[in-house]
Amino acid sequence: MTDKELLIRISGDRTGGGPVVLKALIVDDEYPARMELRYQLSQFPDVEIIGEATNGREALRLINALDYDVIFLDVQMPGMTGVELVKQLKGREPMPKVVFVTAYENWAVPAFELRAVDYLLKPFESQRLADTIQRLREAVGRTAAEGSPERQEEGEAPVRRPATVTFLMAERDERQIPVQLQDVVYIFSEGYNVFAQTYSERLLVRHTLQELTERLPPEMFFRSHRSYLVNILQVKEISPYFNGAYLLRMKDKEQSEVIVSRANVKRMKELFSMS
Repeated sequence: MTDKELLIRISGDRTGGGPVVLKALIVDDEYPARMELRYQLSQFPDVEIIGEATNGREALRLINALDYDVIFLDVQMPGMTGVELVKQLKGREPMPKVVFVTAYENWAVPAFELRAVDYLLKPFESQRLADTIQRLREAVGRTAAEGSPERQEEGEAPVRRPATVTFLMAERDERQIPVQLQDVVYIFSEGYNVFAQTYSERLLVRHTLQELTERLPPEMFFRSHRSYLVNILQVKEISPYFNGAYLLRMKDKEQSEVIVSRANVKRMKELFSMS
């Protein structure tokens, strides 16, 4: 697992149905600093690190692809400082909370002008970090209370959040590759990995299928099977299969066949206006 990998899991419900998990992104150009902070944050069961970035521009791509509750952000980084990154995020909804983690005292004033939750000076004691986590809990709790939607009635299906992505970040030879959504034929899991299939190649994706199901536009992407997420615009043919299931022949170079499980056939017929 590389230091750039995202570790994606499902967070708790913020409307009172379970524990709140703070989804965190670590941004620091120094590998030892990222690992040390990851270790210290691992002591808090309600903080989950689901992303790491080595610079501001990489962090911006990750933030545009996924919502985070908090960014633990270094100040001095090549290409874009932490302060410049936060300025670029101004006006974003939802806006992640920011905690600056740095060895430089002279950035404290501009940091708090940007309404950072805290400013941690390296090295810091465990109790100091615990105080920061408590501030984050309170800040995220206030935000959820002020802006949370009405709770669903018992028994209603969960409401999918509006999609915020127009491309999918994938990897080829450890390089970040932005793939336009219309070019994604389907997405599938294989073992512990998730891949996006384009017309001619498959690319590694650092998200789970569940996360992508929630974030990608539902009018375009259909969860046909527990292992597949299909771009309905890339379906070439639909054929009956065994025991009430169906097969989708896709428009990639190999004309791959993707199964639609029996449980998902009704939704497929709705999407394609099939009788």
